[in-house]
Amino acid sequence: MKNANPINLITILGGVLLALILAGVSFILIFISGQSRQVPDVSSGAVVTLVPAPTPTPILALPADLPAATPTETSLLPPGVIGIGAYVQVSGTDGTGLRMRVEAGVASEVRFMALDAEVFLVIDGPLEKDGYVWWHLEAPYDQTRNGWSADAFLVAIDSPADQ
Repeated sequence: MKNANPINLITILGGVLLALILAGVSFILIFISGQSRQVPDVSSGAVVTLVPAPTPTPILALPADLPAATPTETSLLPPGVIGIGAYVQVSGTDGTGLRMRVEAGVASEVRFMALDAEVFLVIDGPLEKDGYVWWHLEAPYDQTRNGWSADAFLVAIDSPADQ
């Protein structure tokens, strides 16, 4: 009987030798990389500081409807002068009241009658029409109670608290 093919024997021995070489190189690489990851010596006085993670800042919700600005009670007008932002009081109607109209003018529709001593805030004017000076007035306690009135029956006052 003849010996086994020498080429097959050399191929097998070469494969085993190559596997041993690769295993040796792998072992050396693992050994070298393990030495580079040494744990630092904390006995040398090194201090580790923990920094807390940032936290989100709460967002404050604003109310949907902010209150409307209210007129100030301080007027830049001299005392006794009627103008926008001033307070006036109905006076001199002898109890019949003052017609508060939809628009300035004697032909305009009467919205309501203001009583003697009733106080209003001047919000517009003056308009001269039909021989009168007209002011647009609004009740300080009810913005729907407003209208145009002639100044012949109005007296300027400092503020509604004075009355």
